[in-house]
Amino acid sequence: MDRAGPTGRRLPGVRTPDDPTGSPMTPPPSESPWTRRRGLRRLRVAWRRAFRPRPIAPEELPDIMRKHIYTGAMGNVWASLVTGLFFVVFGNAVGMDPWLWGVMSSISSFALVGQLFSSWLTQRVKRRKLVWFVNALAARVVRYVTILLAVAFYQPGSKTAASILIVGTCLCNLFGALSAPPWMSWLADLIPERQHGGFWGRRASWIDAAVGLSIIPTGLLVDRVPEAWKLVALLGVFTGATAVGIVDLLIHNTLPEPPMARPSEAHYFRHLAMPLRDRAFRPWLTFNFCWTFGMTFGGALSLVFFTDQLGIRKNLFGGNIVLTLIPIVGGILVGSKSGKLVDKLGAKPVLWWGHLFWALLPGLWLFASPGTAMFWLTVQGIISGTASRAATTAANKLVTRFPAPQDVQVYSAVSSCVASMASGLGCLAGGYLLRLLAGWELHVWGITFIGFHVLFVVSLALRLASALCLIRPILETRRPAPPVSTAG
Repeated sequence: MDRAGPTGRRLPGVRTPDDPTGSPMTPPPSESPWTRRRGLRRLRVAWRRAFRPRPIAPEELPDIMRKHIYTGAMGNVWASLVTGLFFVVFGNAVGMDPWLWGVMSSISSFALVGQLFSSWLTQRVKRRKLVWFVNALAARVVRYVTILLAVAFYQPGSKTAASILIVGTCLCNLFGALSAPPWMSWLADLIPERQHGGFWGRRASWIDAAVGLSIIPTGLLVDRVPEAWKLVALLGVFTGATAVGIVDLLIHNTLPEPPMARPSEAHYFRHLAMPLRDRAFRPWLTFNFCWTFGMTFGGALSLVFFTDQLGIRKNLFGGNIVLTLIPIVGGILVGSKSGKLVDKLGAKPVLWWGHLFWALLPGLWLFASPGTAMFWLTVQGIISGTASRAATTAANKLVTRFPAPQDVQVYSAVSSCVASMASGLGCLAGGYLLRLLAGWELHVWGITFIGFHVLFVVSLALRLASALCLIRPILETRRPAPPVSTAG
């Protein structure tokens, strides 16, 4: 007897050789539309849960801090391997020159103004972690794709690969800028104020250790690769770094996000103007602009000078030791101590002394030659690992703790954008001056000075002027304590 119905389909509850239970004939669960819809629904629920703000219990804080530290280490390993000496050597190999490096640095700095849009977008969606994650992931993917395209389109004598590198790197830096304000605001609400300096110092020390353990062996391996295979070796470094960077984002995304406080000013553009209208905050913005301009005027192209003029490109292992490992050792030794010092003395004293020593770096570059490069760059590494680290920790605490909690995001965004504008102008001015002085030489007492040295003299003067004259007016205030109830 035929067990099928009029339409040729099996009747429910009728046993057949291929369906002995008599159950209705349905596709396997993996092929069922209902099952697929249920899987998509679960994915959407998991996505929303991952980015949904929630209160944080005090007992969660130690685990949050530990995870914040090791994901920060992974992120900085990524950044160190896809930028710095490795990226400069790669860029020079595909056709970059000092003027193009200056243009890239300048455009990338101007792109950081996108932080204002990021601040507005975060206020609209009320999801800091979501805005951060999407943009940080885009930045890392775009950088890697840009490197692959630059290799694919490279031809000797052509600037096509260099143009691709400039456009892609600037786009990557734009996404990176968009991820910064929500991350800073998230950090400020995640870590208690009384522990901020000490936590940041500890985090910086672990980051330094991780970067040193990755970048030094990598430099040694790349040095041992024959020149004909150097580009392939660098591509392998960038591939591994990108994998580490993406895993970092996935782990960091598991950190909880506290609910956002309502901004003190409802209208976004009035809220955006608040740091500019705040007279107590203006001295910081003035110093931030002038310091950053002077620093990038000479510092943005310093790696190009080290690589080409001091011969570091032929000794990446030694270059990474003096430019990365020495600062790392200094940072490990003083990182947590400088953070505690900021918590104890306040941000302003540490800010002043840190920037004063930091300002001296271009003076060291004036004396460096291929024969003495390692000595002077070692001295630079010591200053970078101690004074510069302390100054950065103090600046971070000042910007995130000066405003009220609900205004941290916009103050951080405006401060970063002021620095970005200054950085863009400094990179462009430095690159243009270097282009004007191309081929210029001055011989004094057997020493040959070139355009880079003029750049460093101007940068030294601007840095010292900013540190000596513009830090003193900066005001350091704390968030007002909550009112104490006298009722009862």
